[in-house]
Amino acid sequence: MADLSQTAQNEVTKLTAGFVSNLGVGIIAAGVFAPALSLLSERPLLIKSDFLIVGCGCVVLSGILHLLARSALRSLR
Repeated sequence: MADLSQTAQNEVTKLTAGFVSNLGVGIIAAGVFAPALSLLSERPLLIKSDFLIVGCGCVVLSGILHLLARSALRSLR
Protein backbone atom coordinates (compact mmCIF):
# COMPACT_ATOMS: atom_id res chain seq x y z
CA MET A 1 0.00 0.00 0.00
CA ALA A 2 1.30 3.44 -0.90
CA ASP A 3 2.28 5.86 1.81
CA LEU A 4 -0.58 8.17 2.71
CA SER A 5 -0.24 11.91 3.07
CA GLN A 6 -0.57 13.32 6.57
CA THR A 7 -4.08 14.56 5.76
CA ALA A 8 -5.12 11.11 4.56
CA GLN A 9 -3.61 9.49 7.65
CA ASN A 10 -5.56 11.91 9.83
CA GLU A 11 -8.80 11.04 8.02
CA VAL A 12 -8.19 7.31 8.48
CA THR A 13 -7.56 7.91 12.18
CA LYS A 14 -10.78 9.94 12.48
CA LEU A 15 -12.80 7.24 10.71
CA THR A 16 -11.34 4.55 12.96
CA ALA A 17 -12.00 6.59 16.10
CA GLY A 18 -15.57 7.26 14.96
CA PHE A 19 -16.15 3.57 14.34
CA VAL A 20 -14.81 2.57 17.76
CA SER A 21 -16.86 5.27 19.47
CA ASN A 22 -20.03 4.23 17.61
CA LEU A 23 -19.37 0.63 18.59
CA GLY A 24 -19.49 1.81 22.20
CA VAL A 25 -22.84 3.48 21.55
CA GLY A 26 -24.16 0.23 20.10
CA ILE A 27 -23.01 -1.68 23.16
CA ILE A 28 -24.91 0.74 25.38
CA ALA A 29 -28.03 0.34 23.23
CA ALA A 30 -27.86 -3.45 23.18
CA GLY A 31 -26.72 -4.01 26.75
CA VAL A 32 -28.55 -1.28 28.64
CA PHE A 33 -31.46 0.25 26.74
CA ALA A 34 -32.91 -2.95 25.23
CA PRO A 35 -32.95 -4.93 28.50
CA ALA A 36 -34.22 -1.86 30.38
CA LEU A 37 -37.17 -1.55 28.02
CA SER A 38 -37.83 -5.27 28.28
CA LEU A 39 -38.21 -4.90 32.05
CA LEU A 40 -41.47 -3.12 31.27
CA SER A 41 -42.89 -6.19 29.52
CA GLU A 42 -44.40 -9.34 31.00
CA ARG A 43 -41.39 -11.45 29.98
CA PRO A 44 -38.20 -9.41 30.46
CA LEU A 45 -34.93 -10.47 28.84
CA LEU A 46 -33.06 -10.36 32.16
CA ILE A 47 -34.02 -10.34 35.82
CA LYS A 48 -33.22 -7.09 37.61
CA SER A 49 -30.01 -8.29 39.28
CA ASP A 50 -28.66 -9.67 35.98
CA PHE A 51 -29.67 -6.46 34.25
CA LEU A 52 -27.57 -4.43 36.68
CA ILE A 53 -24.52 -6.63 36.13
CA VAL A 54 -24.84 -6.65 32.34
CA GLY A 55 -25.70 -2.95 32.23
CA CYS A 56 -22.69 -1.94 34.33
CA GLY A 57 -20.41 -4.14 32.25
CA CYS A 58 -21.68 -2.59 29.04
CA VAL A 59 -21.25 0.93 30.40
CA VAL A 60 -17.66 0.16 31.44
CA LEU A 61 -16.85 -1.45 28.07
CA SER A 62 -18.39 1.49 26.24
CA GLY A 63 -16.32 3.92 28.31
CA ILE A 64 -13.14 1.99 27.51
CA LEU A 65 -13.95 2.09 23.78
CA HIS A 66 -14.61 5.83 24.00
CA LEU A 67 -11.26 6.40 25.72
CA LEU A 68 -9.50 4.32 23.05
CA ALA A 69 -11.12 6.46 20.34
CA ARG A 70 -10.02 9.64 22.10
CA SER A 71 -6.47 8.40 22.47
CA ALA A 72 -6.36 7.60 18.74
CA LEU A 73 -7.38 11.17 17.98
CA ARG A 74 -4.52 12.54 20.08
CA SER A 75 -2.11 11.30 17.42
CA LEU A 76 -3.49 13.76 14.84
CA ARG A 77 -1.10 16.43 13.61
